[in-house]
Amino acid sequence: MPAKTFLLTTPTLHLPIEDTGRMWYVKITDESTGEQFAEFYLALTERKPDFYCPLHLDALVGKTVTLSCEDDDVPDTLFDGIIPGGRIEDRPDLYPGIYREPERQQLHFSSRRGWLNDPNGLVFVNGEFHMCYQHNPYGPNHGGVNVSWGLAVSPDGVHFREYPDAIRPSDSQTHIASGSAIVDKDNISGFGKGTILATYTALQSSMFKGRKQTAGNRGQILEYSTDGGFTFNKFPKEPIIPVPMGEGWRDPKLLFTDEGKLCIAVYETFEGKNCVSFYSSENCVDWKFESRSPDLYECPDLFPLPVIETGERLWVLYGGNGRYLVGEFKNYHFTPMGNEGFLDYGSAVYAGQTWNSHPDNTARYHIAWMVDHGYAWKYDKEKNHGVPFAESMSLVCRLELHKVGEDYRLFRTPTENIDKLRCGAESFAADTELFVPGDCEFTLPTDNDITVKVGENGFTYERASGKICFTSGKSYTPKHADKIKMRVITDVRSVEFFIADEVSATFTDAADKKTLHIDGAEVSGTKWKMRGIWA
Repeated sequence: MPAKTFLLTTPTLHLPIEDTGRMWYVKITDESTGEQFAEFYLALTERKPDFYCPLHLDALVGKTVTLSCEDDDVPDTLFDGIIPGGRIEDRPDLYPGIYREPERQQLHFSSRRGWLNDPNGLVFVNGEFHMCYQHNPYGPNHGGVNVSWGLAVSPDGVHFREYPDAIRPSDSQTHIASGSAIVDKDNISGFGKGTILATYTALQSSMFKGRKQTAGNRGQILEYSTDGGFTFNKFPKEPIIPVPMGEGWRDPKLLFTDEGKLCIAVYETFEGKNCVSFYSSENCVDWKFESRSPDLYECPDLFPLPVIETGERLWVLYGGNGRYLVGEFKNYHFTPMGNEGFLDYGSAVYAGQTWNSHPDNTARYHIAWMVDHGYAWKYDKEKNHGVPFAESMSLVCRLELHKVGEDYRLFRTPTENIDKLRCGAESFAADTELFVPGDCEFTLPTDNDITVKVGENGFTYERASGKICFTSGKSYTPKHADKIKMRVITDVRSVEFFIADEVSATFTDAADKKTLHIDGAEVSGTKWKMRGIWA
């Protein structure tokens, strides 16, 4: 069995990866205890790599670790290309041009290495936005294995600094699926006020090496952090909510009710139908089923907001596709009040979440996985083989609850801090090529049918109905006005329309050039170049 032992004097081993090479199960053993520290499934290579990925072993610095592989036909030299060393930023020779790659978004967070999808564990701590996310740190596709909670922290909701993964699997049988986090302000957990609680689904991995498959997942797992959310420890009881055989449960959302009680909203299938179920707890250990809300799928979020026009306090509930309901949440039961809408009217926003514990009680701050339709889960036809990362997040946006006529609507707009990236303003008229990355603003009249597109994506405003029909197939009727304020933000692989300071529509667009086309009106405005968030 090929193996290699390292005395860790630095926290990182740099792993050579061949993007489309053979995958190996690699175990990491702590020699001081003889226990397995972790196990990953990755395309480690003894040949010239396509790129390097960091294996962060901070908890084992000063100890001896052994990497081994029990697969068949393993070359004796498999581990010879591993390089001990410091952090990524200390090794520009191994990570050249990081954040400057031509495929990388410049206004949207992406991980330095590996696949990224759902945002997880969003919590506002010490004046900063902490964001975990679904992360395969060792390859640019999901793979159904290795999935950890990556971690990035932002002081302003625009610039993010990436840290080593906050939570990762100890073996390849399960991975750390989506979930949430919250600040334990009243010490319900018993680990002290200010402890961060995180819950996620321990989901069965799709890749096995001669192993017997278990049930779909092990249930909802609770972990806690006493260092501000950078590292986590498992709760004594595991799982806190088990999974009934034959049912699908995942993506737990932690929240406090109006009465200060701890609650979990979790996606499940019940009698073959999708729903969100609510559980309560007095001590974080024992959880009681309370109720279900039907017809919501994956990644639920639930939070209260004041209605800007009336001051009344209502709750917003939505699932993975961003279809939301507004209503009341009392005694752990959600009662919708009629109308519904979408957080985003494009085709690229999924699994969005909002930050818990933010001091701004008039709004919620939202981010989502920006689904890049240029990639696929296995991306066999993707042209960018050898690129060491994939996918990005949406912009951080502000959500406010408004009353429009008899309806309650959730408005989604960019945070003001994104404006600070603007530079190099230019006026434009008629069709114009937009900067990438870039921003532009203009105003649409409402006395005619108008079509606005960048590439194949955009919308048509219908004068007769007052409705906006998006190329995604969704539609929205803005508040009546003589003019509609518009903003379009472009990046390397995306375009985002912000309409009337009310709604957004986000699309994948990997074209090198992005041109704004407007039919049905003569329009002028201002466009800006944008500085990247990696500066």
